[in-house]
Amino acid sequence: MARKPDRNEEAVRKAQADLKRLGEQSEKILGTGTVADEEPEDRIEMWGKRIGRSAAYVLGAYLIYYFLRRYGVI
Repeated sequence: MARKPDRNEEAVRKAQADLKRLGEQSEKILGTGTVADEEPEDRIEMWGKRIGRSAAYVLGAYLIYYFLRRYGVI
């Protein structure tokens, strides 16, 4: 006699299928893409990304310093 799958097994199977689909459809972040995906053909776009990322790191570091200084941790 075949055992009927219970609701928990069905939920797990559905969740695994959803996670697989989400992984296939999601945007690649933090170097998980291929080299061709990471290097744009347009030099201006490449420099724009570099400048934008650098500005974001500088701004982030400044905000961390500012809040630590402001609230007396440093």
